[in-house]
Amino acid sequence: MNTVNRGHLLFCSILILIFTFSVCADTPDQNITMYQASSYDMVESGNYYEVFTVDDMQRLGDFGLGGYEDLDGELTQIDGNIYQIRSDGTVSEPPGDTGICFANTVLFRPEYSLQFNNTLDKEALFSEINKSFSNHDAIYAYRIDGTYSNISVRSVPPQEEPYPSLAEVVGEQSIFNLENVSGTVSGFWFPEWMQGVNYAGFHTHFITDSRDAGGHVLDVTSENVTVSVQPIHRFTMIFAEDNKENRET
Repeated sequence: MNTVNRGHLLFCSILILIFTFSVCADTPDQNITMYQASSYDMVESGNYYEVFTVDDMQRLGDFGLGGYEDLDGELTQIDGNIYQIRSDGTVSEPPGDTGICFANTVLFRPEYSLQFNNTLDKEALFSEINKSFSNHDAIYAYRIDGTYSNISVRSVPPQEEPYPSLAEVVGEQSIFNLENVSGTVSGFWFPEWMQGVNYAGFHTHFITDSRDAGGHVLDVTSENVTVSVQPIHRFTMIFAEDNKENRET
C-alpha cells in the first residue's frame, strides 16, 4: 500500500454563503461542508496519487463519489459506506487505509425531494433536476433512488506510473449495461465557474440496492424514482503536500 504522510495535507476552503439560497439564515445545513480531495484538473492530467484514505473520507462525510489511488476503479459512498467498483465489475468495501486520489464527500441532509413516476431518459431526468435548482452558481448534491429499465455504467482499470492522462484511461474503460435494476444514482452538480476545480455539470455514479454492480453513469432510463437534493454552502479542497515524494513503497 502506498501511503501519504498524514501530517502533510493542505486545506483550501471556499465559503459560498455569499450566494442567495432559498433557506433561512439559521438553517443548520448551512454549516455543512463538502470536502474534496484534489482537483479535477489534476486528475485529468494524470495525478492519481493518494490524497486521503477511506477512513479519512468516512470521517468527513457520509455521501460521495470519487476514484481510488492509481485510479483503481470507481468510488461510491452511500449511507456512510464506501464501495469500490473495479473494472471487472466486482463491488467491495475496501479497507480503511485504501488510498483515494479524488473524491467529494458531504453529510447528506437533503432540503427537498422530487418524485418522477414516468419513464425518463438521462437528458429529461437531469433536466428536471436542474430546473429545481434555485441558484445555478451554487453546488448541489443529489440522490436518486428507485428503479431503472436501463442503465449504462463504466469503471476503469488500475494504472501504473508514469500515469497516463484521464482521457487515455477512459479509452480502456469497461462498460456494463444493466437492465431492470433498482438502486441509487448519486452525485454532485457543479456550476460553470468551478470547471477545473471539479467537473462542471452533473457527475454521477450508480450502485444497485444489492450492492453487486455499479459505476460511473454513462446513460440511464428511470421508471419510478425519488430525487433528494441538498444545496452545498461550504466547500473545502484537500491536497497532499508533495504527495509523490511522500509515497512509501
